[in-house]
Amino acid sequence: MADRGFIVQPTYRVEAGRPVVHLFGRLANGEPFLVRDDRDTPFFYIAASDADRARRLGVGSLSPTRLRTFDDREVLRVDLRLPSDAPPLRDRLVESGIACYEADVRFARRFLIRRGIRGSVEIHGPWSRHAALGRVYENPGLRNVAHEQLVTSPDPPLRLLSIDIETDPRTDRLLSIALVGCDAHEVLLLTPRGFEVPRGAVPFTTERDLIGAFVERMRQLDPDILTGWNVIDFDLRFLAKVAERQRLRLALGRQGGSLRLRPSRVPWGSTEASLEGRVVLDGVILLRSSFVTMERYSLDFVSRQVLGEGKLMSGDDRVAEILETFENDRQRFVDYNLQDARLVLDILDELALIDLAMERSRLTGLPVDRVSGSIAAFDFLYLEALQKRRRVAPSVGAREDEGASNLGGHVLEPEAGIYQNVLVCDFKSLYPSLIRTFQIDPLGYLPDPRPGDDPIVAPNGAAFRRRAGILPGLLDELFPRREEAKQAGDQVASHAIKILMNSFYGVLGASGCRFCEPRMASAITAFGREILLWSKARIESYGPRVLYGDTDSLFILSGREDPDEAEALGRRLVARLNHDLTAHVDATWRVESKLELELERLYLQLHLPSMRHGRGGARKRYAGLVRRGEDTEIVFTGMEVVRRDWTELAKRVQRELYHRLFHSQPVDDYLSLVVANLRQGRLDDLLTYRKGLGKSLDAYTSTTPPHVAAARKLSRKPGRVIDYVMTVQGAEPAEEQRSGFDYEHYVQKQIRPVAEPILELLDLDFDFVIGDDAQLSLF
Repeated sequence: MADRGFIVQPTYRVEAGRPVVHLFGRLANGEPFLVRDDRDTPFFYIAASDADRARRLGVGSLSPTRLRTFDDREVLRVDLRLPSDAPPLRDRLVESGIACYEADVRFARRFLIRRGIRGSVEIHGPWSRHAALGRVYENPGLRNVAHEQLVTSPDPPLRLLSIDIETDPRTDRLLSIALVGCDAHEVLLLTPRGFEVPRGAVPFTTERDLIGAFVERMRQLDPDILTGWNVIDFDLRFLAKVAERQRLRLALGRQGGSLRLRPSRVPWGSTEASLEGRVVLDGVILLRSSFVTMERYSLDFVSRQVLGEGKLMSGDDRVAEILETFENDRQRFVDYNLQDARLVLDILDELALIDLAMERSRLTGLPVDRVSGSIAAFDFLYLEALQKRRRVAPSVGAREDEGASNLGGHVLEPEAGIYQNVLVCDFKSLYPSLIRTFQIDPLGYLPDPRPGDDPIVAPNGAAFRRRAGILPGLLDELFPRREEAKQAGDQVASHAIKILMNSFYGVLGASGCRFCEPRMASAITAFGREILLWSKARIESYGPRVLYGDTDSLFILSGREDPDEAEALGRRLVARLNHDLTAHVDATWRVESKLELELERLYLQLHLPSMRHGRGGARKRYAGLVRRGEDTEIVFTGMEVVRRDWTELAKRVQRELYHRLFHSQPVDDYLSLVVANLRQGRLDDLLTYRKGLGKSLDAYTSTTPPHVAAARKLSRKPGRVIDYVMTVQGAEPAEEQRSGFDYEHYVQKQIRPVAEPILELLDLDFDFVIGDDAQLSLF
């Protein structure tokens, strides 16, 4: 009988001169497991025509295959002793003009790709028990768990432990480590002998003892996932520093392996943390990679938005308050530490982020701490399908970039103004649908079509074979699965599939993807432009007027006074357009259309603003009133209210002005009062800007933006996001403001820009409304 499990970490070790794949995971019965397999050897491919040259360059083992390249050349397999032998040999061959294929595929990942195993696995074979590892299988039979099986028999939950450390203000001394999860709810607390031990705390007299206890608790609790908020770059980094100072190994892995931290290769990137048999999922990174957008990503802000509760201590004096409570109110200190760790678990649970990571792993084959890698996900799925067609892929960077531009989605010129009962119709998953319709596929791409190929030709000239492609086939499988998930109310599965499908377009134009081909990616956007323009013309031939369009959506003026009649018209338009579009695609390209227009929204009122400095309407910026049950709501897109780099003052003013505009209420008295209150210092708490640093401070040489000027005035090392205010002495950090506010800056740069688009509709002048127009009218 097979055992079911979920793979947490695929890796390998070299044992007795042979690479051994290690698959760590959790079984359906709750036990941990380890699969050990030494049956595979590392390899890559070269063209058979390069065999003699390769042998002269030191390639010792070449095996015949039944595989061929994309351009139909026979390949040989280059067998290696160890995975680490691949990079130097590959580089030597490439330098000599010999192309290598799939020479960068990681050993453990190839093991899974060859067997088609994605996250969930069936294990067939005997096992032995190990104290730290649970069940250990040697060279067992392995089989992927089908989607249908997972619907009726889901994977077991993984064991999740959240940690949060507290240090002194100078981050020189470790004060405590909170552990929440895996049935633990405790604080390992630095406490001198003789002191009363707070409820929920376990006392230790030295940092060395505290770190040792943490290592032991990790072994006892045995989590699959270690998490926290900024847990890698703060908590684990600091713990590693303390362990080094105390000459201790931070042995947090399943077999006692030490924590390994690798710095990011890019500015502002996150450090990578590796633990043997476990994964580290930073709550902040998980939130961002799951496409959960927040104005701020501090634990206090996110927890208040998601859970309705925040940290026990927050604000500018929090660091000093933490130390004060540690010294004088240890029960409050422990409660604070525990709450921080608990909030992370509650956020992940409320947003189902661990479930989402596991679902993405089951879709892509990537471990849960790597599922945000869209290129790696595409790689896994495409290579798995490619081997069934007996083809090999180029190594990353092997293809020449032809220099074709990768254009974005097409945007129609908006007709500025305010309108009533506007229909918004969207093409359902436009780019994936275009890929399916026109067989846009790396293997099916024809760089130089020959007579008789009869290709599907995109508007940008890119050509594709008519036979079913791998990428369209993958999407053909995912589309019905997403519909099934939506019908079943499985938002996690639906969201995971949506993320995966939407990533396929981007990877085709990404230089880090082995299948990168700019003309192929541009073919998708070119088809999108063609379809958008054709649909606009066809809808207007029916009678209604199209006010605006952006990539996959059309804004249609219904011409109806009654909202229900407008929605009924929208449904008829959608049905008619889909029928006509199917016929158009068939007649023009001789393919079956997978495109589908949907009625997405009705705006009871919609404002398309003018450009601030120029003629015509502003693209990707609008605000509208929609129905929400028995009530209404204002929806903003691209406006200041949804942007982080505008002050709360501007956002509050913009919300109120649109509320008044859409409900036919006066705006002039309100604006006059706001400006008066601003100038009298009554709105100072709304004047902070937030702006991210795109690079290090010393890299800003040609210009000095305000947030950079403020960051340079900080007495501490700045973080990634700078909070600053504008004063009479220029930009200053909000936490170290020394000068008075420049109120006129806020009048002209924050209130005026959000007010003038609305005042323009009402034929009002901003200066006159706020009382700054001192000239008397003589007529």
